[in-house]
Amino acid sequence: MKRRTIALLLTVLLLLGTVVAPVGASAASKSKVRILKVTVDGARIRKGPSSAYDVVTSVRKGGRVVYLNSMKNSFARVCTEYGTVGYMYKGFLKSYGLAYRSQMYYSSSGKVGVYKKTSTNSKRLTKLSKHQIVVVYQVKGNWAYIKTLGGTGGYVQKKYLKKI
Repeated sequence: MKRRTIALLLTVLLLLGTVVAPVGASAASKSKVRILKVTVDGARIRKGPSSAYDVVTSVRKGGRVVYLNSMKNSFARVCTEYGTVGYMYKGFLKSYGLAYRSQMYYSSSGKVGVYKKTSTNSKRLTKLSKHQIVVVYQVKGNWAYIKTLGGTGGYVQKKYLKKI
């Protein structure tokens, strides 16, 4: 648990970017995050930028990861939708899309319901895991329309989302 929290904090710092010069609020909110799609089944995420490093986890074909703006020895530094950070061979990745940094959030608790409409009485489409990364597209009162990196869209109560 402690390791996951540290990985999440590192991810947050990398996603926010460590900028040497100050950046205005409008420039920071317009910066983009690249989302990549995994092209092979069981693509391994490693502790370091080569196949000599231990495997941290693997991602199935079609899974999405967030690119953390670092490339070493043909390995891209990535973060899974559940907050695991490591390196994946760039040949296993292709561009999927972009999101504004200001749209990136994570679930602050586990088993958060994602609903079809802005009501807990509507159909529950799925649940978010703790620290799962999502993209917020619209806010309606206490609800946010989100999409997971896996592509599932629906409404979540805003109180369960924290800005990255």
